[in-house]
Amino acid sequence: MGEILLAALIILADQLSKPAAVNLAAHRGSTVLIPGVVGLTCTYNYGASWGILAGKTVFLLVLTALVCAAVFTALLLRRPKSALSRLALAMVLGGAVGNALDRLADGFVTDMIELLFMDFPIFNGADFFITVGGILFCLSIFLEERQSRRKPTAVGKEAGDEAGTDRGA
Repeated sequence: MGEILLAALIILADQLSKPAAVNLAAHRGSTVLIPGVVGLTCTYNYGASWGILAGKTVFLLVLTALVCAAVFTALLLRRPKSALSRLALAMVLGGAVGNALDRLADGFVTDMIELLFMDFPIFNGADFFITVGGILFCLSIFLEERQSRRKPTAVGKEAGDEAGTDRGA
C-alpha cells in the first residue's frame, strides 16, 4: 500500500507545483533556477510528450485511464516482488494521474521545467516521474531476468550432478 501513498504524494506535489509555477511566471516571466542547468518557463501542452497528438485530449485521457488501470491492478493484485518495480509503477501512476487531472480540468498540461544545458522540450514534475518510473521499471525487469538466469534450478543441478558433471575441474 505504500506505493499508492507514494503515487498520491506525487499527484499532490504535481498539482501544487503547476499553479505555483504559473503564478511565479506571471510575476517574473522565465526564471533561471540554477544558471546553465535549469530554469522555470511556463508553457501549455495540448498534446503528449513533445506536443505529439495535440488536440487529442479525449484519446490521451482514455489511453491514460487504461495505463493507470493496468498499473493500479499490477500494484494491488499482482504485487511485484521487487521493491524497484513497485517504486517504478508508483511513479508512473502518480505522474500519469497528475497530467490527466490537468487535461480533465483545463484541456492541457502545464509544463514549466526547462533544461538550459541542452535543447529539450519543457516538461513538468509528472513527466519526470513518468519517465524515470518507466526507466526504473525497465531496469527492474532487466535485473530480475538477470538474477533468475544466475540461480540454477534444483532440477537442473541434480541432473548435472547425476550425469557426472564435475564443475570444480
